[in-house]
Amino acid sequence: MAGSLRDLKVWQEAVALGGEVLRVVRHSARRETKTATDALIITALAIASHIADGYGRYTAPEQRQLYRAAKRELLRLETQLAILRHADLLSLAAHGDLLKRTHHVARLLAGYIVYLERQRASEDEDLTPPKAPAAAATA
Repeated sequence: MAGSLRDLKVWQEAVALGGEVLRVVRHSARRETKTATDALIITALAIASHIADGYGRYTAPEQRQLYRAAKRELLRLETQLAILRHADLLSLAAHGDLLKRTHHVARLLAGYIVYLERQRASEDEDLTPPKAPAAAATA
């Protein structure tokens, strides 16, 4: 596990994704598309925020809930990017780059969730008392 939040690769990539979304939107934002671009920015920021919040939780159920929220935000971001692309408000190149980053963060997040689940399962096994050997059947 990472020593701090800043060491967590999935958080680093989510922050980079959020920064890239802001950079792309800032250059292409127009007054008539403010609502769509604001929603895109809020969604991108929420991804890294949910990961950070999950990292700071002490119980596995709380962590899972927040990491799943980050996954939902990634799906929402992908949908918003598709809509902006479909409306010709986002270039094909920018859409492709952001989509690639989105999928990368999604894979990292899925892997991190699996890692945490395996770690929890391993800890549960360590806490389970050993079973007593079955008594030999006498004939």
